[in-house]
Amino acid sequence: MSEASRPLGIGIVGVGGIAVSHMAALRAMPEARLVAVCDVDAARAAEAAHVERCTPYDDVEVLLADPSVDAVIVCTPNMTHESLGRTVLAAGKHLLMEKPLAMTSAGARALQREAAERGLALAVGHSHRFSDQGLAIRDAIDAGVIGTPRFVRVAMNGGWIWPGWQSWVLNPELSGGHSLHNGVHLVDLASWWIGEPAVSVFAAGQKATSAALGIHDYLVMELGFASGAAAVCEISRGERPRSASYLELTVVGTEGVLAREWDAEGLLAWTDTGLAAWGVDGAGARTFRRELEGFVDAARGRRPVVPPVAAAVHAVDLAVASERSLATGDTVRIEEAA
Repeated sequence: MSEASRPLGIGIVGVGGIAVSHMAALRAMPEARLVAVCDVDAARAAEAAHVERCTPYDDVEVLLADPSVDAVIVCTPNMTHESLGRTVLAAGKHLLMEKPLAMTSAGARALQREAAERGLALAVGHSHRFSDQGLAIRDAIDAGVIGTPRFVRVAMNGGWIWPGWQSWVLNPELSGGHSLHNGVHLVDLASWWIGEPAVSVFAAGQKATSAALGIHDYLVMELGFASGAAAVCEISRGERPRSASYLELTVVGTEGVLAREWDAEGLLAWTDTGLAAWGVDGAGARTFRRELEGFVDAARGRRPVVPPVAAAVHAVDLAVASERSLATGDTVRIEEAA
């Protein structure tokens, strides 16, 4: 079997909730195969490996030395992304990094350079680009249905999803804040649909669940673009009841408007078939499979990564600028955040 025709060997580092969705997608992909998993919790790695019939590790370096591993998906907390990304790329492995690419603009650019210098595929898990609605909106824009996009509104509001007050996400030193952890999805979609990078960010937030929170669980980010276009991105994890969920996607163009919204979706859940997101018709599974198919194609050299690495870096720039704006109350120019 030739190198190009055999399944790409995938290792997953970090076997928490989001890894389940990647594992489920890999089961349905003949062009890739999960060959190893790694977690600092050896028992957790062993359990996942037993279910997935692959090799467990509790040491990243040992996983990277496994010759069956061609590429790695990193599903660990945000503060580990830069260091783990450097380690994976230095080992010569293609990398799919769960969002955000890094917690700082400098860290994101360092990973971008490392991958480019080594000729490796570096993809970032901006999964909303692969969702049914994300693709449908981009296709309509590309077809000229609404003319030139001038305004985007993205709202993704829901109830509390974290396991408890001890969650690392609630510590801004570990997660980077809500802008980086969840908001990065929204600003990426807005820039993608507008078709240009944003040049400024103003953010306002609330600690809706409790004043004791270290992050803003309700957040609005206003993006400005050089062309004069604008976007408003609203993300909440403090809605009542906890099962509340609301989505609104709006793109206003010079010749028309695209709109998508729903209410009362209910609490999202992770099961052994992956994340039950965006309806019960398998849309979540399609999203992750598309994302992984694109990554495998990029690793094989058949097409560029999606999103382009520069776009993933820009999303980090926007999120960092948002957190600075939250702290200062000022509009932040993107070059100031880089």
